[in-house]
Amino acid sequence: MTEPAIPGLSRHYVTVGRRQLHYRRAGSGPPLIALHRLPRSSQDLEPFIRAASERFTVIAPDLAGYGQSFALDEPADSLNPLCEDLGALLDALGLNTVSLYGEQAGAALALSFAPRSSKRVSALAAWDLDLPGALELPPSAKALLPPFEPQWDGSHLAWLWAMLREQTAFHPWHTPALNTRVDSDMPSPGELQRRTNQFLSAGQHGRGYEAGYNAARTFNAAEILCEVSCPALVVARQRHDGLDPWRGIASVAARLQRATADEHTKGETQALSFLTEHRVASDVPPPPKVKPIPGVLWRDYVAVDGGQLHFQCNADAKTVPLLVQHDAASSVGTVEPITRSFIGKRTVFAFDMPGSGASDQIIPTEGVEVDLYASVLSEGLAQLGLSQIDFYGMWGGGFVGLDFAFQNPSQVRRLIMSNVFEHTKEEQVELIANYTPDVSPVWHGGHLLQCWHQMRDQGIYYSWFKRDQQGVIWREPFLATDMVHERVCSLLKAGNMYRTAYHAHFTYPTYEKLSRTPVPTLLATSEWDPNNPHTRAASEAAPKCQFQILDEDFYKWGESFLPFLEQG
Repeated sequence: MTEPAIPGLSRHYVTVGRRQLHYRRAGSGPPLIALHRLPRSSQDLEPFIRAASERFTVIAPDLAGYGQSFALDEPADSLNPLCEDLGALLDALGLNTVSLYGEQAGAALALSFAPRSSKRVSALAAWDLDLPGALELPPSAKALLPPFEPQWDGSHLAWLWAMLREQTAFHPWHTPALNTRVDSDMPSPGELQRRTNQFLSAGQHGRGYEAGYNAARTFNAAEILCEVSCPALVVARQRHDGLDPWRGIASVAARLQRATADEHTKGETQALSFLTEHRVASDVPPPPKVKPIPGVLWRDYVAVDGGQLHFQCNADAKTVPLLVQHDAASSVGTVEPITRSFIGKRTVFAFDMPGSGASDQIIPTEGVEVDLYASVLSEGLAQLGLSQIDFYGMWGGGFVGLDFAFQNPSQVRRLIMSNVFEHTKEEQVELIANYTPDVSPVWHGGHLLQCWHQMRDQGIYYSWFKRDQQGVIWREPFLATDMVHERVCSLLKAGNMYRTAYHAHFTYPTYEKLSRTPVPTLLATSEWDPNNPHTRAASEAAPKCQFQILDEDFYKWGESFLPFLEQG
């Protein structure tokens, strides 16, 4: 589900205190802040961003705790903390006067922010705001916002897909009735998967998705609509039963206009036309550089040919930078425990490879070899001015490091590769045919359970598709639900690009390349890893490489590499 970069649209982080807010930016002209609905992210607004960027500089932040923005330090019990966050964002971006656009909870935030910052808001438009007359009084928050907690059997993913489908048919989603029916098409499986990924980016991989909802539920439309002093338009969704969605609203501010629309695109168009009429010239500075946060893995992007690479970094310790590289079907989140363990000990970076995590899909979907990943990474490091590095790669991520060393031998000081492998021609054919099944979204959501069991079975069979006696992994199983859930989230972000990466890794000539590694190299493996024999064989094929047995505890791996990295 990673996607190619959208021409003219870039993604950025801005530091606010000890947190980072993530935003999308496109266009030129006066600044327009676009606020997304929940539990989605600014990605949901990409069609609006493209349309509005012809008239405005559009800046669409991920609200705190959603998308890739850090959560608030404490859960918000009203929209006030989110208003403060929005003000801090404008300050950090150097924006004095802006227009606002919001949808649902984003609309409530825009309307709440405008009265308290009247000098900063030139106009606002809100679409699909829940008005008191639009629905009967909402049921309990527990029914509307049930907790999302990963389950060992993956059933939480089935619930999520069903809930997202229901949201497009009824509002509120859990009350199926004629008067709650939404007059819209069911989204395609691909669009539902985009919404799934956005949900899973909220909170901790979906846990805590309700935080923003709980804040937005305190919004009092009847009160706030009387306080707005700037030109404003509120577009309500037309009820299917024909009743006035504005019933229950006795009065509104003099400068506020009402409208209705029966489709999302119509509401969007009305809002954009209104904002265009009320544009006010205002300077928009270029995106500021990210300010590092001590003690934290802060995030940023680097531009490369065709898009952006996303990375985590901490430079509290001024050393030769160490790159920590994830494997296929993975992301920086998978290796984050190792990356985090170097804070204060090494300058450390971790990149999402193209087609994974939050990096753009800037490589072909087929016929890719490992050297292409290394070349893209090389371009990114050149843009960041990193002239010398150490490199650690896990599983196939180590192959990227080795090819990077061949391409840039004077740039790599030391290389660590853990849990490596090499497969025979027969094994390659079998793995390519079975290891990476298609994970394209299907209308009923069955692909989610496929991904769940695929990731979980990796902990009990090797290879995971050999679910027979010969495939049993005879060790204490590592099946922690949170771990499986994190890996499934990474897989769903990558989509079928994970096949591209795995196929490149399966055919990699590990032993031959290691035998002529151009840099000091450490090979490492744990006793429990099914690839242990492969890694031992690699060390025998490359006697100049050092060899190390890793701790059983994955979280201790990073620290165990320090002696090798600190050798003269």
